[in-house]
Amino acid sequence: MTTSNFWNFISAAEDEYSVYRKRIMAKFSLSAAETDIIMFLANNPDYDTAADISKVRRILKSQVSVSVKSLCEKGLLTGTYKDGNKKSVHLSLTAKAKPVVTYGKKEQSDFAAVLFDGFTDEEIAAFERYHIKILDNINRKRSDK
Repeated sequence: MTTSNFWNFISAAEDEYSVYRKRIMAKFSLSAAETDIIMFLANNPDYDTAADISKVRRILKSQVSVSVKSLCEKGLLTGTYKDGNKKSVHLSLTAKAKPVVTYGKKEQSDFAAVLFDGFTDEEIAAFERYHIKILDNINRKRSDK
């Protein structure tokens, strides 16, 4: 795969996913960042701080901060301190966020169906193995620095 093909793939996947994300945004009157934060927390329970979201999802800290505040005001998110640590607020979705998550996961599933249309189970498993192998290569390269 050439570098150009790789970036074309990433760009096309992002463009296609934006269609599904916009459906979530429209249905629940959420911004893109708010939608990303809700779905990130729903799919990644081990990463529950604003810093985690900013780092992993590569959303600007200021944008995460504004969106978290808005989500809390809408009653979709709450923050708590754990183990006496007053520096890190751990975020959790409220019961009010459940319809957003349910609909969002359906949209994400529909997106995945488009991506893997015509793939066999074996091809999907191979794609996942290759994806993990590429990520391992990147992480190993970063740790060498």
